[in-house]
Amino acid sequence: MSTLRISFYLFICLLLGACESARVEKNEDANLHMQIAVSHMQKENYPLALKELLIAQDLSPRNASIQANLGNVYFMRERYDLSEQHYKRAIALQPNFTDAKNNLARVYIETSQNRQAEVLLKEVLTDLTYVDFPRAQANYGILEFNRKNYKTAISYFKRSIERDRENCFTNVYLGRSYLELKETLLAVSQLEKSIAFCQPLEIEDAHYFSAIALYRNNQKDRAIFRFEELLKLFPSSKYVDRTQKMLVVLKKGAL
Repeated sequence: MSTLRISFYLFICLLLGACESARVEKNEDANLHMQIAVSHMQKENYPLALKELLIAQDLSPRNASIQANLGNVYFMRERYDLSEQHYKRAIALQPNFTDAKNNLARVYIETSQNRQAEVLLKEVLTDLTYVDFPRAQANYGILEFNRKNYKTAISYFKRSIERDRENCFTNVYLGRSYLELKETLLAVSQLEKSIAFCQPLEIEDAHYFSAIALYRNNQKDRAIFRFEELLKLFPSSKYVDRTQKMLVVLKKGAL
C-alpha cells in the first residue's frame, strides 16, 4: 500500500473520529441544558426553562426527551397546540415513549379531543413497565369526568389515589365527581380533605369546590368561612369573582 493511500486512510479515520467526538460533545451539552431546564420547571420558571430547551433542541434536534420537555413547558403555558406538536415529535422519535403518550393524552383532554385521548390512555395503561400509573389513571378519570361519566371517573380517581394519596388535583376531582352526583356529604368530606394537599402548593381549587359543597349541603357558616379564606389566601385567584358573588348571596341569607 502506498504512503499516499495510508495517509488518506489515516486522514479519513481522524476525520470520522473528530465528527463522532463533536457529536458526543453536542449531545452532552444538550443534556446539560435540558437538566437546567428541568430545574427551572421545578421552580415554575417556565420562560427560562423554555430558553434552555430551545438551546438543547438546536444542539440535539432528535432527542426525544428534549421534545417531551418542550411539550411539558408549552402545556404549563397553556399553549396546547405547541405542546401537542412536541409530544408527537417525541413519540415519533421514540415510539415506546409511554410518558409522552400520557402527556399527549392530557393535551387531548384539555382540547376536547376525547377519542384520541382515550386511545392513548388505553395504550399507556397496558404498559406494565410504566412507573406513573396513578397519573395515567387520573387522566382517564378527568376524561370520564368531562364526558359526565362521573361514576366511572370516580373509579379511576380512587385507583389513582390508592398509589398517590396526596395528589391535590386527583383528590379535588374525586370530590367534584361526588358533587356532580349530588352526593354532597361525600363531596364535603373529600374536598375538605383535599385542602390539606392543595393549600401548601398554593392551589385554590379545593377551597372553592369545598365551599360550593358546603353551600349545597346547607352549611352556610362553613361555606362563608371557606369562601372568605379563599379570598384571604388567594387574592388573585381565578375564582375571586365567583367567590365574591357567592358571599353576597350567602350573607343575604338566600340559601
